[in-house]
Amino acid sequence: MKYTKSKSVVVARLALAVIVIAGLLGLASPAQAQVYSTCDRWGSHQQNDWTVYNNIWGENYGTQCLTVNSANSWYVDANHNGGGIKSYPNTSVSPNTPLSQMANAGFTYDTSSAPASSGDWWNWTADLWSANNQDEIMIFTSWYPQGPAGGWGQQIASNVTVGGILYASVWQADPGWNVLQFIPANQNDKGHVDALATWQWATQQGLLRNTDFSTMQFGLEITSTSGQQKRYSLNEYHAWWTNTSGGGSGI
Repeated sequence: MKYTKSKSVVVARLALAVIVIAGLLGLASPAQAQVYSTCDRWGSHQQNDWTVYNNIWGENYGTQCLTVNSANSWYVDANHNGGGIKSYPNTSVSPNTPLSQMANAGFTYDTSSAPASSGDWWNWTADLWSANNQDEIMIFTSWYPQGPAGGWGQQIASNVTVGGILYASVWQADPGWNVLQFIPANQNDKGHVDALATWQWATQQGLLRNTDFSTMQFGLEITSTSGQQKRYSLNEYHAWWTNTSGGGSGI
C-alpha cells in the first residue's frame, strides 16, 4: 500500500525547515555583517587592541576601498596600475615587548584573491617590526606572478625550516632600515605562521638591530591590478601574542 503524507504534515514540516534555516542565517549574519568601510587612503577600523588599515601608502596609486566585517575578516576592492607598491591593507597589533619577555606570537590565515591577469603584482605577507621600525621581517604566504618568488637585496639563506615552514630563500636589504624577507618553498592561501619562531631565528642569526617585538601585521601588498578593479579577501584570520608577565591579546 502506497503511503502519502497529508498536506498539513508536509506544510508543517516545510514551515519548520524555514524557521530553522532562518534561525541559522540569523546566527551567522553578525559574523559577516559589515562594521566599517572606507575609500580613504589612511582609513582604519579599531577592534580592541587590533586595527585594520586601508593603508594606501605608495605613489601613483589608483582606487582602493576597504570593507571590514571584523579584525578577523575584511576585503579590499582595488584598482592600481604601474610599478611600485601602492598599498598594504592589513590587520595589525602592537605587543611592544622585549624578546626576552615574549611567550608566543602567531596567526592562522585564509585568503582569496581575484583571478590574476598579465600585469598583476601582489603578495599576501606578514610584516613584523622591531621598536622604532629598525627591523622589518616580511613572511610571504602567497603571491603573483606565480613561480618561485625572489626577494630584494641580497640572498642570505636558502632551504631553511623555521616554525615548521620551509623557506626556499631568505633575503636582506637596507633601504634605510633592516628588511628581511622569508620566501616559502610553496605558497598557500591557508596556513599557520609562528611569528615568534621567525623572530627568534633572525635573532639567533644576528640579523636584527633591535630585538624588541613591536608590531605584528598581516595583509596584502598590492603593486598592480592591471588597471582593473579586483577583490582580495582575508576570509578568516586568528592571531595572538602573550608575554611572560601574563599580558597579551588575541582575535
